[in-house]
Amino acid sequence: MPTDLRTYSDPDHKAIAALLRAHGWAEQYVAGQLDAVATLAASENGATLVATVDGSLAGFVSIELHSWNGLAQLQGLAVRPERLRQGVGVRLVEAAESIARERGCRGIYVDTPVNNDRGRAFYVAQGFSEDYRMSRYYSDALDGVTYVKFFT
Repeated sequence: MPTDLRTYSDPDHKAIAALLRAHGWAEQYVAGQLDAVATLAASENGATLVATVDGSLAGFVSIELHSWNGLAQLQGLAVRPERLRQGVGVRLVEAAESIARERGCRGIYVDTPVNNDRGRAFYVAQGFSEDYRMSRYYSDALDGVTYVKFFT
């Protein structure tokens, strides 16, 4: 099933919100992610891409490029539940890595909740390594974990 990638535009806002809610994201995380997606799409130090299948939004990725340390940060990545395990996420991460490399980054990292077992396994499968944990990062009851991948 062909997956097309394109740059985020304002009409994608609603579909991304629906995608995040379909995964059960709490509203504060949905709101934060929507702000980040729009901000990074408009920034020279960021990018937001959407994946479509048959013209419908299948997923998105947003990245922020940090010149001070030469790393890119995946600020958001999500794929519609019915499109999981179809290569959409892989395609989005590869595109984000390509942008990071083109802009001179030496690597890329991502934070995720420690209880996101599926996401954590996905990042490892994409060549990321667990780097460190952040106590109470998402809430008082939910730690975060950071994964990193350095380019060769």
